[in-house]
Amino acid sequence: MKFGRTLVSTLLAGMFAIPAFAAPSYSVTMVNTGNWDSWSLIDNAGTLYGSSKGFSASYANGHVNVMHVSESPAPTGGVRAISNAGRIASYEYWTTAQDYPSADGYLTFNGSSTRLGALGSGGTSLDTFANGVNNAGTVVGESRTDIRIPGGPEGYPRFATHAFTYSNGKMRDLGTLGGTASSAAAINGAGTIVGTAQNANWQDRAFIYQNGRMTDLGGFSGGSSLANDINDAGLIIGQSARDSSGYVKSAFVYANGALTDLGWGTQRDSNAVDINELGQIIGYGADANGQNRGFIYQHGQLLQLDTAVDPSANWVIKTTYSINDHGLILADACKLGVCGTVVLSPVPEPETYAMMLAGLGLLGFCARRRARSA
Repeated sequence: MKFGRTLVSTLLAGMFAIPAFAAPSYSVTMVNTGNWDSWSLIDNAGTLYGSSKGFSASYANGHVNVMHVSESPAPTGGVRAISNAGRIASYEYWTTAQDYPSADGYLTFNGSSTRLGALGSGGTSLDTFANGVNNAGTVVGESRTDIRIPGGPEGYPRFATHAFTYSNGKMRDLGTLGGTASSAAAINGAGTIVGTAQNANWQDRAFIYQNGRMTDLGGFSGGSSLANDINDAGLIIGQSARDSSGYVKSAFVYANGALTDLGWGTQRDSNAVDINELGQIIGYGADANGQNRGFIYQHGQLLQLDTAVDPSANWVIKTTYSINDHGLILADACKLGVCGTVVLSPVPEPETYAMMLAGLGLLGFCARRRARSA
């Protein structure tokens, strides 16, 4: 019996263990909810978030759920972030009766929405965009301030836009790296914030904000950079120009004080857009014809997603948007000239299927032995 338990345990471990460096395979499911819908996030339950007919919305079990976060009859907006605890950051944008465009950021939880307000206190176009939210309900994004900057037509003064954090009903200005503008893109469970800010030379640079301080993350060869996301382990992803000219930009992951190129290639643009809690990174890069191709980066290896789906299905995976903690990927894709939003679902490797079948057979054999012994 001891041998039997050990053998069964070994096979069970083998059934559910995935080799660390095995190339993943994916099935592709088209999401067809209408021409006026746009989905950019997928949570751990597989629910999609984005916009429907200009309103913030979600999609699950074949149904679109519109979120009426404001009284605007015809906004342009959508969900920008959702935490694992179900807190939602969104925005709506519209033109007022005075012909001033305006955007509002919102925090939604359990069906109740709160308007975030703005860093600025008056005047026109008090724009606020909510870009990220964590489980504690802290929202980050960008908002217009009262700081005047040069330029703009007469009667329409220009104001600086700064990164902000919103918590417990209060909005706080995170400042810049010495320049005029900044924007916060994401926040993790520990409250660490990442985004992009201008330095004193008017150059955009990726930043990390923690312990009340904004720090420049640097860039490849002194080029500009931006940060798109951070996970709870503190891994930061984004994009940096290869040099000061900014002609080619490469996807990166930042860890232990250093930027690492994800390896798409130094001659073509790439961007890392989302990272899950397993450290899996998705993004996209330009091919030889300048067309986007989606990729996943894990265990130090980059894989073009086109090569991880059934080749006979003729899918071309384009821009990627979101990956959840189960490895489901939300992306744009084309098949025989028809394009749309798709969900890529990981499927077991052929050897994994074989181990599962072998394991099930052994379990059945052991069950029969126990029945005969009883």
